[in-house]
Amino acid sequence: MRKKKELEILRTSRTASVREVERAQILLLYYAGENPSAIERLIKVSRVTIYKCLHKALEMGVQAGLKDTFHRLKEPVITNADKSWVIHLACIKPKDLGYAAELWTRSALAAHVRKKARTAGHVSLERAAKSTVQKILAEHGVQPHKVKYYLERRDPEFETKIKEVLLQNQAEKATASTGVIPTMITVSIGPYFLEADSR
Repeated sequence: MRKKKELEILRTSRTASVREVERAQILLLYYAGENPSAIERLIKVSRVTIYKCLHKALEMGVQAGLKDTFHRLKEPVITNADKSWVIHLACIKPKDLGYAAELWTRSALAAHVRKKARTAGHVSLERAAKSTVQKILAEHGVQPHKVKYYLERRDPEFETKIKEVLLQNQAEKATASTGVIPTMITVSIGPYFLEADSR
């Protein structure tokens, strides 16, 4: 209800940008039960504008629906560690993370990724849309919304094994680039992210 009041204030604002006022009107009309065709006739904005506004608001919240999408010259780089973290989350039951659902939906997983990205050390995923998360999952053939069975017991040595894999990969990369076998490789594993550094 608080958001609705904010939208009503914004709709009548004389200091807000025209785009924000239009978007507030779109969201209020949609909230009132109007379909995009009716909204198009009432406000006289393109259907593309209406769908973009509604899509952003439904996926990332009302504030995102009001603002212009930030366009960068270059997309933020999503590292392999970021992708591994998303896959790791997809393999955890949502109820183990405090959610009521038994399986992830794509939207719920994307929302969780955005919510926890900064604290988990994956800043490039902080604004990840559902489609970005879906691409990461598709790359690895993971479909958390179509689980047919559960692995009841997780490998207790998972962190040790992943450290060994990261150490091996870092050693191979360092050897390939310099021709010298590194004397020291450090690997740090946080609660949600993996990182390796070779010297």
